[in-house]
Amino acid sequence: MKKIKYIIAILSIFILCGCGGKNNNEEVIKKFEKKVNNIKSYSIKGEMEIVSNEETYSYDVLVNYKKPELYKVTLVNKVNDHEQVILKNSDGVYVVTPALNKSFKFQSEWPKNSSQSYLLVSILNDITSTKDVSVEKNKEYYIVTANVNYPNNKSLVKEKIYFDASGNLKEVQVINKDERVVIRMKFIKITYSKKFEANNFKLDSLVTSTDCEGECTTTKETSVVDNIVYPLYLPQDTHLSTKDTIESDNGDRVIMTYAGAKPFMIIEESASVSKEMEVTSVYGDPLQLSMSIGALSSNSLEWQSNNMQYYITSSYLTSEEMMTIAESLNTASVAEIANK
Repeated sequence: MKKIKYIIAILSIFILCGCGGKNNNEEVIKKFEKKVNNIKSYSIKGEMEIVSNEETYSYDVLVNYKKPELYKVTLVNKVNDHEQVILKNSDGVYVVTPALNKSFKFQSEWPKNSSQSYLLVSILNDITSTKDVSVEKNKEYYIVTANVNYPNNKSLVKEKIYFDASGNLKEVQVINKDERVVIRMKFIKITYSKKFEANNFKLDSLVTSTDCEGECTTTKETSVVDNIVYPLYLPQDTHLSTKDTIESDNGDRVIMTYAGAKPFMIIEESASVSKEMEVTSVYGDPLQLSMSIGALSSNSLEWQSNNMQYYITSSYLTSEEMMTIAESLNTASVAEIANK
C-alpha cells in the first residue's frame, strides 16, 4: 500500500511540473503581447540573412517605430553597401534608395498585409493569428512556432521565434515547406520608448545632396551593354525571342522579350542619380527580394541592385513567377561579379 502511495505521489509531482512548465511557456507569449501593445516607440538594431538559390544575402537592419503607424526600416546589404529604406508615414508607404535619390510610393496596407520578420507588431500578429501555436523550451530559449503570411511566396509556411529566459526577443527564423530556414532575423538590441527627431519619418530626410553634375549619372563602366544579365529561371515552354539595345540619356537600355507559354519582358539599364528626390507611384506593394526591395504591382516588378535597374512586366506571369525570375537575375548577377 505504501508503495502504491509513493508511486501516486511521484506521478503527481510529474503532472504538476508538466502543467507548470506549460504555463510558464505560454507566459512568454503573454509578456510579449503586453509589451508590444503598450509600447509607443522603439528602435531595433539587427542582422538579417536571406537564402535564395543556395546563396546567402546578409543585411544590417535598423527599425524605427512610433505609434500609431510610423515606420522607418533601413536595410544595408553587407556585400555591396546597397542601402534602401522602407518608410511609412501619413503620406503613404515608400521604398527609397537614398544613393540614387529615387523612391517608389505605394498606397499600400504594408505592413499589415504580410509577415515582416523585423517588426514587433507583425511577429505578434503571426502568433495571435495561429490557431495551434506551439511553445517549447530548451536550455537557452523559449521557442514559439507560428504560421506566416507571405502572399507572394507561398513556399514560406512558418516561423520559429526565439525568446530568452527573461522574455526578450532574440531571433526569428522563417521556414519553407522543405523545413529550410530561408530568412533569419537576429535582434541585437531593442530600445523601447525611443525618442526621434521631428523629421525622422519624413521623405525629405532621405534626400542625398548632389552638388556636382558630373557625379549625377553612372559612368560607362557600369553600362548595361557590358553587363547584360540573363535570368537563370524561365517558365516552361518560354524562350528568349528578341534582344534590343536602345540608347538613352543615362546610357544603354537593354530590352529582352520572352515568348511562349508565359510571355514577358525584361528591361535592364544603368541606374542614375537624380538631383532631387524622384518619386514613382506604384499600385502594389513593397517586395523583399534577396538583394533588394522591389516594387510589385499586378503585372510588373521593378528594383535596383549593383548599380543596375531592372524591370519585369507581363500579363501572364503570377507574382511568384516574377519574383522567381527576379531572384534568378540576382543570382546570375552575383555569379557574374564573382567571376570577374
